[in-house]
Amino acid sequence: MILLAGTSESGKSSAGAHLARDHRARRVKIRSILAELTSGRPVTHEGVPMREGFDHQEFLILVRQLPEPGDPRVLVIESFIDADLAEATKRAWSGPAHIVFITATRANRITRLTTAADLSRAEAAAVIDGKDARKRVMQQWHQWRSITDDWIDNDGDYPTFLTRLDAVLIRLTPDTMREEMM
Repeated sequence: MILLAGTSESGKSSAGAHLARDHRARRVKIRSILAELTSGRPVTHEGVPMREGFDHQEFLILVRQLPEPGDPRVLVIESFIDADLAEATKRAWSGPAHIVFITATRANRITRLTTAADLSRAEAAAVIDGKDARKRVMQQWHQWRSITDDWIDNDGDYPTFLTRLDAVLIRLTPDTMREEMM
């Protein structure tokens, strides 16, 4: 299992899409798990109903139920925003689990969002700052640094980013699985 975490607009969704498309991993967005929870309080983020303040054990039960017969051998869950939950998920997983934190400078994230969403720089900055504040990115920075297996500074070009992701997957994947995933 690969747990993707990171700052807003840093490339987590691109990473999940790449691993699913090019390496046949099963990609699960964390919001789909959060939407199934019954504990905690209901909230809506970016138009998606989910839960906050939920019981971590309930979340872990749902994660353990994710693998289905015929699933790819690698499960990718994106986008963790809580370091404690990511660490608990890694510990609870019955097989190898790896936390990958993806970040980029604020300026690069603003530029990417400006291009992708046709926003002004001020609008993109407001979106990114709002998401980062809600996700408590800076408050958890040191914790993420201590629990992360691979830290990817995604300030370079897209092919370099994908090469770094591929290197993570290769390190995690037994030789017997590599052929079927590539």
